Order: sequence, then C-alpha cells, then structure tokens
Amino acid sequence: MRKGNQGDRRAAWIAATGAVVLFAVLSFPCNYWLSLTMPRHQAIQLPAMLLIGLALGRVARKVNVKDLSWGLALLLLAMGSLIFWMLPRSIDLAVIHPWFNRIMHVHMVATGFAIAITLRNMPFELKIAFPGMLAGMLIATGASLRAFTILLCSSFTIEQQHETGMWLMLIGVAVFLGTAVFFIRRLGRE
Repeated sequence: MRKGNQGDRRAAWIAATGAVVLFAVLSFPCNYWLSLTMPRHQAIQLPAMLLIGLALGRVARKVNVKDLSWGLALLLLAMGSLIFWMLPRSIDLAVIHPWFNRIMHVHMVATGFAIAITLRNMPFELKIAFPGMLAGMLIATGASLRAFTILLCSSFTIEQQHETGMWLMLIGVAVFLGTAVFFIRRLGRE
C-alpha cells in the first residue's frame, strides 16, 4: 500500500470519527438546549447536521454521482428535504418529539452527504445554480419569518420567529457570497 493512500484513509477515518462524535453531541446532550429556541434549532442545529453530511461527503472520495440525470434528481431531493424541515409543522414536531428531531438529524446528514457527492462531478453551472437557489430560499424564508406578525410555529414565540428570520437571511447572504467568490475564482482560472 502506498503511503499517500494510507494517509488519505487515515484522514478519512479521523474526519468520520469527528463527524460521528459531533453528531452524537448535537443530537443527544445538546439536543434539549438547541431545541429550546427557534434560532438555535433552525440556525444552529439544522445547518450543523447539514455541514456534518457535507464534510463526510467531501472525505468519501470514492463515492460519486457522475450521471447528470441522477445528480439533478438528488439535488432536487436535497432541496425538497431542506424545505420540508423548514415547514412550521415539521419544526413543531421536531421540537415536541425528540425522536422526530433525531430523524431530522439523520436526514440532514444524509442530505449533506448527497449534496457533496453529487456536486463534485456536476457541471460548473450546477455548482453555481444549486447554492444560489439555496441562498435565495434561505433569504426568502428568513424575510417571511421576519415579516409575518402571526406565529407560525406554536412551539416558539414571535420574537424567536423574527430572530430566526434574521439568522436565516444572514446564512443565505453568506451562502450567496461564498457562491459568488467561487464563481469569480473559477472565471479567473479560465
């Protein structure tokens, strides 16, 4: 076995172990604290699980989706998954029932993993369009949460709803800026 392969394999094991530990910490001892407020639940816990999946997909170099039609289908499924876990009813159920919240955790890790293994081999246009659409969705959802004066999730307060809206808009702007930087760097290389 070559030394480079052994180093890559070791790095993958370390990353996977770190992801499992972080998942366990966020899903079990920290779950109650993260579920107490809407901003923690929607702007910390949900994105953290997605990022864990993205990191796992990044180190799983041998797992790839190369077919464009399968890639598009997986990205649409991923976007639908993100939308589902932002629906008021899904949020309420996840806060009321810890087992439902853990389903969200596993689902978001799987969604992040699917996004990572799919975007890696997709055309440049999709690598820009998907995070751009995600940024737009986050900004629109955040603006809606800020604008509504009626309580959408019965498990939280209107103030928490407005604060969550602000955080989602900030995350959306960060995703948009990251996409713009990626786009400009890629154009600079060509």
